[in-house]
Amino acid sequence: MFNVVELRQVDLNLLVVFATVFRDRSVKRAARHLLVGQSAVSMALGRLRDLFQDELFIKVAGGVAPTAKAIAIEPQVRQALEHVHGALFDAPVFDPATTRRIVRLGLPDDLELWLLPRLLDLLGRKAPDLSLVVHRSDWYTGLGLVERGEVEVVLGVLPEPGATMRAEPLFHQRFVSLFDAGWIRPPLSMKRFLEAAHVMVSASGDLVGMVDEALRTQGKARRLVAAVPGFATMGALLKGRPLIATLPDLAAATLAKAHGLMSSPPPVSLPVLPVSMVWHARTDQEPALRWFREQLRGALDEEARTRAPGPLPRHRRLATRKRVSRPTGR
Repeated sequence: MFNVVELRQVDLNLLVVFATVFRDRSVKRAARHLLVGQSAVSMALGRLRDLFQDELFIKVAGGVAPTAKAIAIEPQVRQALEHVHGALFDAPVFDPATTRRIVRLGLPDDLELWLLPRLLDLLGRKAPDLSLVVHRSDWYTGLGLVERGEVEVVLGVLPEPGATMRAEPLFHQRFVSLFDAGWIRPPLSMKRFLEAAHVMVSASGDLVGMVDEALRTQGKARRLVAAVPGFATMGALLKGRPLIATLPDLAAATLAKAHGLMSSPPPVSLPVLPVSMVWHARTDQEPALRWFREQLRGALDEEARTRAPGPLPRHRRLATRKRVSRPTGR
């Protein structure tokens, strides 16, 4: 640990002069390498003598020779300058094939269900010894996790981040209705939608979601029989029962494949929500995390990237703004 009070009284450029004169054994040659005049080097040597209380260099034929004191301190000075140079100018080397780094990622429940298997397969091929720790996040907690350093990257439908963070839009999240076609016959008309019983995901326990709000504008209401805190049990609940769940489309696709379910656009207009990747500015240039963010982009296969976050129709933009301000259950 260095002493701040002592170091602040020292011009560290003097050490550069010392190391150059020691190497060149000549004030003239050192001045040429330092791109300054000989008088400037001589003045710096005078200050160094006062600092170390030693002559440091004595005149000899053809140049200067270091004193015993100069010879003794030179290795430490050279090593210190090499460390400073490395910190300033050497780009850290990151090799995913050998890294044993731990990366912490914030994901909402629905994206974890769809993205995590793809991401783990990709990391297993490219960075087999990297450890991924996933933290549950949502609209309310995601940015706080990044700000406090509890995660290095967060994905999801998130508020506008502050100036200390970086954000990258990824795709738009749409909603579909999921059901067992053996119990609810497609196509999913409004009549069948309202006749069926519904289950919803509600982390807060609120029993009014965006589907209920959209139906309410038409003077309609659905029959809700259950609300669960996450997506883990949703497939098992729907399979073999006359139930409907309206979910983010990527999670719905995963559940449909795993449980033999059918998805259909709901017979009610729902907002399209932007999914973003957010990280802190302090990690913006860190090689390992830059590489990891690139892997996240790669894990978003064509199914997700077709939802490019370009302009939305006006009625969709207005709905998105309204819903994104206060996301609710489905």
